[in-house]
Amino acid sequence: MRLWPRSLTARILFVEVLSIAVVLVVVPLLTISLLHQTMKDFQAQDLTAQAREIADGLEPRGDGVRVRLSPALAAAYATPYDGRAFALLDASGRALMSSEAARTLPTVKIPRRTVPTRFELHPLTGISLPVVTGGATVWVVVIQDQEKPGAILDDVVSAFLWRDVAFLVLALALLPLINSLLIRQLVGAVQRVSHHAATIGPDSLDKRLDEADLPTEVIELVHAANGLLARLQQSFEAQREFIGNVVHELRTPLAALRIQLDRLTDADARQRLSQSLDRATHVLSQLRDLAQLETLEMGQRCTFDLCAVARELVEESAPDIYAAGDSIDLVIPDQEVTVVGEPTLARLALSNLIANASRHTPAGTAISVIVTADGMVAVADTGPGISSEAQEWVAKRFWRADQRRSDSAGLGLSIVQRIIQVHRGRFEIASEPGHGAVFRLFFPRS
Repeated sequence: MRLWPRSLTARILFVEVLSIAVVLVVVPLLTISLLHQTMKDFQAQDLTAQAREIADGLEPRGDGVRVRLSPALAAAYATPYDGRAFALLDASGRALMSSEAARTLPTVKIPRRTVPTRFELHPLTGISLPVVTGGATVWVVVIQDQEKPGAILDDVVSAFLWRDVAFLVLALALLPLINSLLIRQLVGAVQRVSHHAATIGPDSLDKRLDEADLPTEVIELVHAANGLLARLQQSFEAQREFIGNVVHELRTPLAALRIQLDRLTDADARQRLSQSLDRATHVLSQLRDLAQLETLEMGQRCTFDLCAVARELVEESAPDIYAAGDSIDLVIPDQEVTVVGEPTLARLALSNLIANASRHTPAGTAISVIVTADGMVAVADTGPGISSEAQEWVAKRFWRADQRRSDSAGLGLSIVQRIIQVHRGRFEIASEPGHGAVFRLFFPRS
């Protein structure tokens, strides 16, 4: 089981939710601890202040000690309602005097030390302050009952904690929502650029990725990708220009050579040289077609009858097919087969398949051009077929099944494949050695 997600958004949210869970547990506990400690410190300071005020009012008497309380303290200790009380203890723990609420105080349990001491006798909390008066040490004890109305700090702490925790939970719950929206906006911008990049191909290398609204961490990658596209565009343009120049420079010498061949009186030599010239012209035309297809962009699409295209090509190719010792036939349905695309390119693809079927098979091969109602056109032959190992290579550029042959540059099927890619169609090859081969083109229907 994979606990760590691969998505960047999921990772951020996972860590954030985990952090929030920890904060929700730790922060309230720390807050409670700090508030209680602060409450105890303030309460100890208040009780100490009261004890010192009482100590300042002590007056020794012959038979003991008398206490003069200020009006405020007298009013506070007059009734046990709010839980405040004081007592005056001697060294044995006996109460020399006390307020009404301290009469039941367990005086023997109260510490009597030489320094002011804070103590807890649940639910009482208090201060024991040593005071020397009349040559003897007495202890002024001031207490507060935590369960009485006078101890309002606990109520304040309780109310504060509930509000604090509620606010904390609400704030932390909103954080993943806010962050997920921000992350979604940033990731959405990256996804839009990714979808744009996926649409760029050999026919649209002039496009560039837009860096607007992208986070700065991704902009450098977009710059690098745009630079790569620019270099690819220059490379394709240089290749196309080079091939175009080669075709242009060789066209005139080949035409002049054909004129000179026609003047030869030796028929055998003229035939052999004419065949070599035809092969060179064929390779040159393939290079020209390839250069045009490299940056091909489908123009205005139109509908055309696939049966009509197949019929015209079979009629045009039949003389050359029969001259090579092969035969050709056409199988089409009775109704039109209307497809969407560029008819000129479709003619070029089908023409290459028919030419390959005749060029790369022995004399006497039967060639069939078949059109079906689902927008498929196939060229089948009864030649030697293609081995299963070679089928994945036949459409590769510059690959030839028979490396000894020099009458082809291995471009015919790569041109066919490029054309069908532009049409968003499909190209399939089926063959069994010794039983011929079938090349199928699937065009989108109208």
